[in-house]
Amino acid sequence: MICNYCERYCDIAEGISGYCRMYRNEAGVITENYPDAYLNIYPVSSESIPMLHFYPNSIFLLVSTIGCNFACDGCISEFQTTRKGTLQKVLTPHTPEDILSIARESSCRGITFCLNEPTVSLPTFLRLAKTAKKEGFLVGCSSNGYMTEETLRQMIPYLDFVNIGLKGSSDERYRECGAVSAEPVFRNLQILYDAGVFIEVSTMYLVGREDEICGAAKRIKQISPSIPFQVMRFFAVTEDLNHFQPDKTQAEAICKTLRKIVDHVYLFNTPATSELDSRCPNCGKTIIHRVFFGPMAARILSMQPDGICSCGYTYFHKGDIIPIPTDDAPVLGGYRSIMGAKFIASFLNVLGITDEAEIDNLCNLVIGNGYLADLQQQHDSLETFTAMTRYLSDLSGRQETGEKLITYATKIANEIAEKVQNANKPRVYAVFCHPLSPMYATKLGNTLVEMAGGMSLNIQGNFHERSHAEYTAKELNNLNPDIILISGHFAPPIDEFLTTCRDLGISCKATVERNVFTMNSEFTSGDLGWLISLMDVANILHPDIINYSLEEEKNRLETFVSEAKVCGST
Repeated sequence: MICNYCERYCDIAEGISGYCRMYRNEAGVITENYPDAYLNIYPVSSESIPMLHFYPNSIFLLVSTIGCNFACDGCISEFQTTRKGTLQKVLTPHTPEDILSIARESSCRGITFCLNEPTVSLPTFLRLAKTAKKEGFLVGCSSNGYMTEETLRQMIPYLDFVNIGLKGSSDERYRECGAVSAEPVFRNLQILYDAGVFIEVSTMYLVGREDEICGAAKRIKQISPSIPFQVMRFFAVTEDLNHFQPDKTQAEAICKTLRKIVDHVYLFNTPATSELDSRCPNCGKTIIHRVFFGPMAARILSMQPDGICSCGYTYFHKGDIIPIPTDDAPVLGGYRSIMGAKFIASFLNVLGITDEAEIDNLCNLVIGNGYLADLQQQHDSLETFTAMTRYLSDLSGRQETGEKLITYATKIANEIAEKVQNANKPRVYAVFCHPLSPMYATKLGNTLVEMAGGMSLNIQGNFHERSHAEYTAKELNNLNPDIILISGHFAPPIDEFLTTCRDLGISCKATVERNVFTMNSEFTSGDLGWLISLMDVANILHPDIINYSLEEEKNRLETFVSEAKVCGST
């Protein structure tokens, strides 16, 4: 039986599921395996879908299921798309009316299907979309665009907007993701545009693949040069993909090249870039200023009223532009649920669980019972680590291993605390990749500073998302930290960071004395890597009394974890 939902055209035998594992052949009928069952339901801003020119700053209810018809290396959604796990057990049934009730409670303007491919749950999507449209909600999705024309024609009457994630422009690039050709995607883009659906596209930028992204922009220009073009700066999730990861300079340069091809170009996954802003094409002034808000997401910090420049130009958009709220809107961004699940999976591995099915089952439990959501709201600390370790070790039956890990971590923390108890506390300012992107007070890096005998200026100043998404050079100079710590997957080299400081007019004690250091992102991982980071920070803050060999300590930690796993499994 041929499944014609997407261009894979799976030939599915009786009782067997297709490639995406979301449809089966039941008595000669292609049937949805998990109808009206969802993995994620939470509010996001339009900029986190992401849609930058469609109802800017509005709130949408994000929904997702599981599964995908592609298999792309380095996919951030791999945990819920291509992984052969048991996430279906944590899918929660919701009628369309249930979903819309949640949307109303969250004051959402519409519904968006994101994080995984809507084509793999087409009947569910259509039922929700039809009901939502009847109730006056906007409806859209993020998609790879590889559905059949027949499927797309079914979706179009209920679609107000769509973000199509392009893999590149060539058939060769699409074959790397398991597709046959790029042509169906660009065919579907033309159909969507002709049907009046508001389109934005997003394209991953990989070093060495400049021809692919420029080729994609040229093909978009043939449809319409006004279609917003989002550049997703690739970040490697495994070491073997590091050579594809561009730095900030490379990513900003490709945006300038693309802007010669299409009208609206934006750079994501890059803290403190001006390439997320919307500028007036006539006078060059910034109309909407946005900042990084996690993977594939942005947030508006300031804007001209109604998107109208002082010169009279009106920002190209559809729908109302919602003013920036004065309070913290209840929205999430940056693939929060997926990153949280990966964190739990990593820690379960430290506890000695290597079987993927068992890891998936336990991840299902902590997602389904709300524990993961609660954990993500907590302040990072040794106490949080201890409580989490006990909870997960009890849940998995690895209590002995869990207690060994707690004892080990507590011993290291106490050892450092004893060494620095009488030392002067340097004043430390922690940033995420860029000098004017301060780390929020609740983040782990600031806790490590205080545990290592420093004074965290981020904690002292209660830096948080609403008031400290950006800092100014004047504020940083007045803060005058003794030490600056750089954290983040995209942390630049120290010399590049100091050059940026000079260009911005930053001159404080830390920059003048070159007391600027990078916290190794290899160690700040979701398991016990934070202990190595703690030693790293202690070395930086108190080099006269602390001198850990990080490589030796890393080997010692790995040995301890291996032994703890063995003990826990016997």
